[in-house]
Amino acid sequence: MPEADKAPIEAPLHERIRQFREGKGLTRDDLAEMIGVTSITLYRWETGSTRPSPLAAEKLSNLGVAHIAPGDTNVFSVPRLKKITRGTSKNVAANDLQLESTRELHVQNEQLTIVPSPFVRNGPPDQTDFHNRLIDMQATSGLPVAEVANRFSLVESTTQFGVSAQHQLEKPKATALSWNSNYGSHGWHRYVGRFPPHLVRSILNSFGATSNSVVCDPFLGSGTTALECRLLGIPFQGIEICPLSAMISRAKSQFPMAPDQLISVTNYFSRFFDDQQALFNKEFGTTFSHQQVMDKFGGQLPPFTNIEKWFTPQALLGTSISVEFGMTLEGITRDLFFTALSSKMRSIGNVDVDVVRAEYSKKPRVNVDVERLVARSLKGMVSDIQRMQQSHAHLIGEPSSIQVIEGSALDVDLQKGSISHIITSPPYGVEAISYLRTHLLSYRSLAKYLKHDPYDTRDKTIGSEYLDETHENAGSFAMRVSQSFRTFFEESHSHLDKREAQRRLAMMQFCDDMRSIGERMAHWLKPGGKVAYIIGNKRLGQRIIPMDRIVSELFQSVGLVETGTISHKLKTNNSNSQVPWQERVIQEEHIMFFERR
Repeated sequence: MPEADKAPIEAPLHERIRQFREGKGLTRDDLAEMIGVTSITLYRWETGSTRPSPLAAEKLSNLGVAHIAPGDTNVFSVPRLKKITRGTSKNVAANDLQLESTRELHVQNEQLTIVPSPFVRNGPPDQTDFHNRLIDMQATSGLPVAEVANRFSLVESTTQFGVSAQHQLEKPKATALSWNSNYGSHGWHRYVGRFPPHLVRSILNSFGATSNSVVCDPFLGSGTTALECRLLGIPFQGIEICPLSAMISRAKSQFPMAPDQLISVTNYFSRFFDDQQALFNKEFGTTFSHQQVMDKFGGQLPPFTNIEKWFTPQALLGTSISVEFGMTLEGITRDLFFTALSSKMRSIGNVDVDVVRAEYSKKPRVNVDVERLVARSLKGMVSDIQRMQQSHAHLIGEPSSIQVIEGSALDVDLQKGSISHIITSPPYGVEAISYLRTHLLSYRSLAKYLKHDPYDTRDKTIGSEYLDETHENAGSFAMRVSQSFRTFFEESHSHLDKREAQRRLAMMQFCDDMRSIGERMAHWLKPGGKVAYIIGNKRLGQRIIPMDRIVSELFQSVGLVETGTISHKLKTNNSNSQVPWQERVIQEEHIMFFERR
């Protein structure tokens, strides 16, 4: 057959979707919004790990992605919904599932008929069992039955009291196979490694925490515990060493009771941005250099190494104008605005949206509309605040009930016996997640506001991989009180390479820090106060460090009595990698419970 008569071989659909998006100069966020899906869903289509539905395929065709055949979609895939009854794998329709989805739960000597959330009903057996344990815990809170029913986590509704507040806010699909941790303001800013809000709420309910309690999280992160306390009307104190994380936490948990001011800020921002961009273009034209932007806005966005690789000139201009606007604001409004900007930095800068560590993108991001991205984020915040006010109308607390303290949990002094309960998840140890590298563009872009270089405190962060000679006695405390620590770290490690030997030293220091944290928590807690400590066992070389046993022994040495542990398999490693579960750094998570006797 002559070359001219040969039909061109068409690329697979996932490649055509990516080529179409890049050819149009669209970000994943842009195209995902046009289709009505999340950017993660679009990422999975572009990598070929999943296929679009027939409806999504139709939308792609209408936009210009040609020749999508039925076989390119998931039209032939078999529904994964399964009966709640064990011992059968027969696929059934969603309405059939509803007939078998209720169960009985005894609360305060009363019997409630509950409907678990869809992801509890539909999930794999190991996850379903874990979720049901969390549901059962909440029945022992001692709270009034009606209050328990409204505050329930992982429960859609009860026959007696109707739909739970969390379900109203989350609104999971009937076919959901896993929980969505982005309901309310939880989804305002990507933050890898945060624990699911469903878990936090389950624990708060099991502890019986109320408006008369004070809950603490000494490793606050992005504020998951803070927000759940706010939604349930529970006073809260959190400690966070990283100013960026503290800012995100304040925004997510101290938002105003009414979003009117935020609406005004959103409108004002758009006018401010357009005016500043017009003035800049009048002076420098529509084609300009990084240096020209820095000459004009260098006071807003300080220069840093390889800035021209991280931003196109247009993206740098948009970011600089946004920072200049944000600095005109005050208080929580400023935190909200900068959280909105920070949440979009991966879509603004030349970095892959879907990788954990910030790394240069091979292809510069062009035609970035910073104003639109930030404004869209702000409008989403307004909608989320309105939904939280509606779903939790009779529960939500005042912004002043939430306190965020910037500093190290090893240095901050809370009043003795002032804390009712503690719920926290510390860093899992060296290199489990590098928050510095993950949020690098946000740190650099917001340097004027944060007034902090993360590299200045990385060696002070618990779980840091950066140690110096001052840590030559690392592990000395733990060595004295933890048999599990001695058994693991006293064994020969001659087979470790230089990097692994450094990580061994850092993990030994991490364990000493855990003992110090245990001492401080015992000091802060009221007698009878409870602790939920969530930690994973990571690898050192080819061996798994028994952190759950080590932490238990360390805490018990300072007067915290272990009352139980719930362990479960982690579904992901927060990296979008294809690493098999058996090879992940952390495979299993432990929810450890202690009490101050």
